[in-house]
This record gives sequence, C-alpha cells and structure tokens, in this order.
Amino acid sequence: MTNARRSDYGSCRVLIEVSFDYASANATTEGGPPAVGITRLSHRRLIRLSGKDAPKFLQGLISNNLGPTTTTPFYSAFMDARGRMLWDAFIYPDPSPDSAEWTCFIEVDSTEADSLLRHLKRHKLRSKIHLQLVEEGSGGVWASWQDGDANIMPGGLPDPRAPGFGQRILLSGESSKGGPFREVLDKHMVDLKWYHLRRYTYGLPEGPKEIPPTSALPMESNIDLMNGIDFRKGCYVGQELTIRTKHTGVVRKRILPIQLYHGSEALPSAEVPAFDPQWNSNDPSSDASQSKDIKQLSDDGTMKKGRAAGKLIGNIGNVGLALCRLEMMTDIRVSAEGGSWKPGMEFGVQYPVAPDADVRVKPMIPAWLRAREQQMWAKQKAN
Repeated sequence: MTNARRSDYGSCRVLIEVSFDYASANATTEGGPPAVGITRLSHRRLIRLSGKDAPKFLQGLISNNLGPTTTTPFYSAFMDARGRMLWDAFIYPDPSPDSAEWTCFIEVDSTEADSLLRHLKRHKLRSKIHLQLVEEGSGGVWASWQDGDANIMPGGLPDPRAPGFGQRILLSGESSKGGPFREVLDKHMVDLKWYHLRRYTYGLPEGPKEIPPTSALPMESNIDLMNGIDFRKGCYVGQELTIRTKHTGVVRKRILPIQLYHGSEALPSAEVPAFDPQWNSNDPSSDASQSKDIKQLSDDGTMKKGRAAGKLIGNIGNVGLALCRLEMMTDIRVSAEGGSWKPGMEFGVQYPVAPDADVRVKPMIPAWLRAREQQMWAKQKAN
C-alpha cells in the first residue's frame, strides 16, 4: 500500500499513514443488512496515551488486565468509584519499534472523548504520561464484517465482544487513493447504520445512549460477556462492586437484542431478530419524554400494571436493544426459585408516534450470549 507502515498488534494490524478518500467512499446498501461490509466508525474517537508510567496508570482505571508487555488490543470499561459505568472502550497498544516509550490508543464514543480526557488528566497526579486527543482527520476506526469464516480485511482485529461479529481496523494518516484498502472500500463500503444494526442483532450495546454514564451497571450492560472484565484483577476504580456482584452471582437484568412486531403478527420464534426494511422508521426510543417501559401484556393485548419487565434502549426499524429482567422476559434463571416467565408470554411498549398502536417486543438470546452467560455464571447460580 502506498505510504503505509504496518505495525502488528498481536492479532491486529494497525495501518499507519494510510490512505482513503472519505468523500468517494460513500457506497450505501438499501434493503436488508449486508452480509459483507466495511464502514468508518465516525461516532468513535481516539486518545493517544504514552509515557513511562502509562501501563501502570491505565491499569488502575480500567476493568480489563493490562501489563507492560501487552501488545494485543482488547475491550474494556472505565467505571466510577461506585462501580457504575463511565465509558466502554477499546485499548490498542502500539508495539512499534519506532516508539521511544510505551504507547496506546484508547477508542471511545466521540461525544465522550473530551470527558474521558479530563478523567485521565484528573487521575494523572505525578505519573509520567502524555495525553493527546487524536484529530479526526489524523486517525479513525473502521469496522468490517463478512458472514462466515473469511475476513475482507486481513490483519484487522477480530472484535472480541462476540464471535463472528466482525473486525476493527485502526487507521491514521494522510490519504492516498491506491492499494488493497481502497479496493475493499470500492467494493464493500456501506452506511454506518448497518454496523449499528449488526450490533443490535448480536446484542452489543455501545456508547452513552445505550450505556448511560454513572447509572448503567457493567454486568447489566454485558461488559463481562463481551470480554471487557478480568475478574482476577484487583485494584482498579470500580472493582469492589464488580467483584461483589460476581461472587453473589446475581445479575437480574441484561441488555438483549429485541424485535418489534405488531399485534396482528405472530410471536417471532427465532433467536436472532429479523430486520424488516418496511417497518415504520419512526423511532420509539427517540423521544426521552415518552415512556420506554416494556410491560407484560394481558390476553386481550393490554399492558398489565405494575413494574416494567424491561426498558427499550434503541432501535433501527423493528430491531433494537432493551434492558430486560431476565426471569420475567426470558427462560434464563438467575435464582434457584426461577421467575415468572412462561412460553408464549408477550410484551409491549408504548409507541410515542402512535400511542394507540399495538407494538410488541420479543427479546432474543443469541447463541453466543447464552453460552457465555452459562459459562461465566453457572457456578454462582448453583451456590
């Protein structure tokens, strides 16, 4: 590739001084979600952290484990002292021999980059580190995917949050117009919404709208299931509540993918939401003044009174994410006595743009999520 220097990040290859023309890479896909795609994650920003004390400094602030010899990128979280979520993040260590000191890039939602930078500076104290917000034109993150085993961008980081979800590619530098990356863009570039839709079908929350800072809990947000927490690690901000929750083994709510459907339609039976491009495009989660509570429905289709079974977080058409009470909305048991869920139960949400519409909600449990939940929490449930 023209003007490119490649640095291996373990399983990830970061392309430095790479090259693309954002304006011409604007192909879109209409209809259903594409099986193959690549898109720039314009909603994410990078912070560069370097310095002699950088590994130790970052180790005390994140939920995953980082050592001075770590070279593989990983997913993690920043929490407050109460164990509540602040930011979900990807950490990209840079093992380039050209680096005079330890360096990494921290990927976070673009609307929270300044807040995270202030957070890091506040904890700096006497640590010998350097912090810099990477300019949007100087670096960015891309996502690619292809259903099946093949990867359309060899060398990208397999997204650790869920198997088969796709890859992340860290790119920076001036643009040029040649090379294999340009060829992939010309062939497979899609709109960003398809990345978000793919996230929803996998059940992967991301960013402050889906993981609200200072209120969301890491396990309810699936940070543990998405490989973002090392429970063997100690001495980081937010550790106490996180470890206590792990030892008690009780996580009663989790974010799950959901499918919206009308009362005139049959209850969906699949484990993965089926996107309907004809679904009303108005977003029931877009108006914060409207209730997003999900409640069980009576036999006549009316919502039952009492506490909500879940809360709608976001959606694209008829596919979205919801924070669900597991024993009320699914067959997952988190206690010995079990919950109230029974096969055939239906749940509804008030649709703000059409309050009288009969909009129903079906939570889904992807195979990867069910397997990891059972693997990580089965022992605690048995005790």
